[in-house]
This record gives sequence, structure tokens and C-alpha cells, in this order.
Amino acid sequence: MTDIYERDLFGMKFAILKSPYHKKVVTACAELLGIPPMKMRRLLIENLDMMTLESLAVRYDSWRDKGDTEGGMKRQIGYELFTTYIPVVSQEIMNEALSIAQKCNDPEKGKAVLRSKVFGEEAE
Repeated sequence: MTDIYERDLFGMKFAILKSPYHKKVVTACAELLGIPPMKMRRLLIENLDMMTLESLAVRYDSWRDKGDTEGGMKRQIGYELFTTYIPVVSQEIMNEALSIAQKCNDPEKGKAVLRSKVFGEEAE
């Protein structure tokens, strides 16, 4: 017999992300990074617990209203969104992406670093 906490919770986590507003948040996060929504969904399921997934929409809204308030490059690559509000990217990886984006003055370069480090995609 397997205890509840030992079961694979993938199905239940996926069910949370299927709600209409969660879908919008997943799509918005995926578009910010330039990846398909399914990759973003998988990242969220693999890295977040059920409670954090349940509050995903509120966390996204909080970031939109109060996160990365100085704007600029940090906001364009979702610095606080993916390290604090929806913690799926490590501070080290995000700092590297921010550094490259600022050095090149191009947020797409920073997003390419994130895609490479987090999703294993080839950097552009």
C-alpha cells in the first residue's frame, strides 16, 4: 500500500493547471519566456507543490502589480516572477540571464539563457 504523500501527484497538479485562469497564467508565463505552454506546465508541475500551484494566479497577479517595480530588463525577463513569486528558476541562473541581457541590452538574449539553462534548449 502506498501512502498518499508517496503517490505521483502529476494528475492532480495537471488538473489544477487546467482551470481557465491558470491556463491564462501558464500561457502568459510561457509567452514571456518564448516557450510552448506545455513546457511551462511541466516545469511548474515538477517544481511546485500543490499549494503553490493553487495560488499560481494570485502570485502572477501580485507580480504584475508589485513585482520588478523598477521595470526595465528585470521586468522583461520576469526576474522576480520566476525567482520569488513563482519560484522555478534559481537565483544564480536568473542573475546570469539578467547579466547577459543587460550587457547585450537585449532581453531576448537573457530569455535564451533561461531557455537553455532551465529547459535544455540550444542558445541562439
